[in-house]
Amino acid sequence: MERTRIIKVSSDKKERIDIYLKNAISISRGMAQKMIKSGNVFLNKKIVRLYHTKVKQGDVVEFIEKAPDPQIIKEADIPLNIIYEDEFIFAINKQPGLVTHPAPGHMDDTLVNAIIGKKIKKENFLNEVTRLGIVHRLDKDTSGAMIIAKDEKTRVLLSEMFKRKEIKKVYNCLVHGKIEETGKIETRIERDARHRKKFTAKTLYGKEALTIFKPVEKFFNVTLLELNLITGRTHQIRVHMNYLRHEVLGDALYGDKNKDMDVIEFLGYDRKSTDDLIPRQMLHSRSIEFFHPVLEKRINITADLPDDFSRLLSMLRKKQEQIER
Repeated sequence: MERTRIIKVSSDKKERIDIYLKNAISISRGMAQKMIKSGNVFLNKKIVRLYHTKVKQGDVVEFIEKAPDPQIIKEADIPLNIIYEDEFIFAINKQPGLVTHPAPGHMDDTLVNAIIGKKIKKENFLNEVTRLGIVHRLDKDTSGAMIIAKDEKTRVLLSEMFKRKEIKKVYNCLVHGKIEETGKIETRIERDARHRKKFTAKTLYGKEALTIFKPVEKFFNVTLLELNLITGRTHQIRVHMNYLRHEVLGDALYGDKNKDMDVIEFLGYDRKSTDDLIPRQMLHSRSIEFFHPVLEKRINITADLPDDFSRLLSMLRKKQEQIER
């Protein structure tokens, strides 16, 4: 199944056509380039061959969308904790350890595999099959609230709301050290040239990133934070906490394992128990608040802390009570 879409460029700035398509129809830049490479994109009735072809105000962009092959993504029997649902969207409290999108090494055990055939009908989507109704993501070892669209129209509406920063996302995390006051971190974030899997805030380039944080509870040398993501960059909270030298507990990529072991030892346990008691980064998407683009009402979704986070928090509180006696 195919359809042709036509878009008239309204922006007054010139930009590459792959970037224009990425922003105009909410797909990845890689997917936009695949469309161009396959000969499915036209500019002013002429086929586009080069990714860097510039578009300007008044240009007409045409492209062919193909319905996804239903055999590409397999359904998987993965339990999901549904915390909100209506006719157009639903929300889950994502468990730690669950990857959002299929990728090498995780093709059949992701959130996408879990939702197709259950909450999502593939025929409702004409964009990237590996994304379906997912409009934002959480890292594999981050838990908490995620919203998912049930159809293409709602997906596009929600994606645009995320771009306009109209969706409020609040996180909780446990970090090393004592943070006494509310503050904000405003940097640029880009991929770390020395470590392919990491991002860095120690740069003058990259994308702007803004995180607002406030201490909720303070322990002997650990702080429970509430964080409001103004932007949504990859690994943003983890990168920003590392930048402040208040690393997220259990963060294997940006954290400090020795500090994690110090915490466990101070709690009265063997340092060898660290991986059991801090099994992953202690970062949780606590709530998402937004104006429903179809039902036109305010929605506030809250996700309870998972067992591993709650258990560690209880241990910290108990130790703090002992100290203060």
